[in-house]
Amino acid sequence: MRVPYLLSGIVLSCLACGASDKEAGARDSASPDESGPMPSDAGVPEAPPNTTGRFPDTTGTIAILSDQLPSMTQQQLAFAAAHYVGTQKQVLSATRALRALNPSFVVLHYHLAMWQSAPATSFITDGLDWSNDYPEVTTHESWFWHNASGARVPSSADGKLLMNVSDPGFAAYWADSIAQQTGAGEYDGVFLDSASPALLQGECAQGDPRLAGTAVKTQAFDELGGQTWITAWESWITGLDAALGSRGIPLIPNTSAFVTTWDNTDYTRTAGIFVEGFADPGFSVTDWKASTNQIMAIAAAGKIVILQNYLSDASDVQRRLYYLANYLLAKGSRTYLFYFATSTLEWYPEWYLDLGGPVAAPSTVDALAWQGIYRRDFAKAVVLLNPGSTTITVTLESPLQQVTPQGGGAVAADGAATGTLTSASVTSLSLPAVSGAVLLK
Repeated sequence: MRVPYLLSGIVLSCLACGASDKEAGARDSASPDESGPMPSDAGVPEAPPNTTGRFPDTTGTIAILSDQLPSMTQQQLAFAAAHYVGTQKQVLSATRALRALNPSFVVLHYHLAMWQSAPATSFITDGLDWSNDYPEVTTHESWFWHNASGARVPSSADGKLLMNVSDPGFAAYWADSIAQQTGAGEYDGVFLDSASPALLQGECAQGDPRLAGTAVKTQAFDELGGQTWITAWESWITGLDAALGSRGIPLIPNTSAFVTTWDNTDYTRTAGIFVEGFADPGFSVTDWKASTNQIMAIAAAGKIVILQNYLSDASDVQRRLYYLANYLLAKGSRTYLFYFATSTLEWYPEWYLDLGGPVAAPSTVDALAWQGIYRRDFAKAVVLLNPGSTTITVTLESPLQQVTPQGGGAVAADGAATGTLTSASVTSLSLPAVSGAVLLK
């Protein structure tokens, strides 16, 4: 779950961006600069048609879509526009500054899924300002989910309020307001955060014990028209995707990493998915397989797939290569990657690699099994992955060049990115537990 917050700063005398942070904690915030260019129309503009087409083909590339970019110098702005596919949570002045340098730059709107932002939590409501539509939403009591005592149910994680996805007024308002916000900010799609029904057991059971355990899967609720939460969520998200899709706005919910074994939610009902915490090194092989199989299936269907995870340290090359190898094993035609340590304005030399297109598009990870690990071949490279708990040695059919990155991390104020790549010829190699390797042909 990504919680947006603010950090003031100016680029080119008019660019203001929010700053990103991990869930572990947020930095101090302040209201963003409002001196950027205003929209050309006085009213809220319509969302541009066919924005799905702005997401570039990733078949033969490593495509990096950064989380919410921080305030940047002019040189950092130029770097971001040239190197990233896109980002999210930008005010209109920031989006226009990036697109002035790269007209194809993708920017996503941020919005919660089946939650109303807590009253004191801001998001971009009109493309220009960080605000909250709580004053409007709170006047519609039927839109909110209520416990058996009739009280609203806040998340125990951050105070956001659970909504009743079966309420027609809620569904209509969500579709209309998100479309208006997307148009106002000239966004290319919507990142719908905290979207998985499986979250309710951990975040809402305290406020509504009826949601404890696996109740969202097994218990029918009168408030949902006799449906379970998962079934009601599927109906609601299908309608929301259709309503936004008719206006050219792809819907990309944060599904989490697909390791809640009892969660049978159908996450194929939207234009894409955002998988936060994908390929976590702490996954068991069973969980890794389940997660990767879902990602592969959705990517193979041509949907937008954004894979994101975190580094405890930018110098952790083994973890970086593990994330990269997982991305490459699952990658489809519109699959995007990001991992970072302390700043969303980071770059790593392995992201420059040119592997060419994949030789095949297998439907499951088992189809990639090879000598006790997993392998996917590309036109110019071979990618190996060991998600297990022991080191495994493999033998290659012919010599290949094993790539080793050095350096990488935060992009400096002058727009310079550190890091290099070296390679060495190998005919066999030992892959440690939870590691990946890229071998050039």
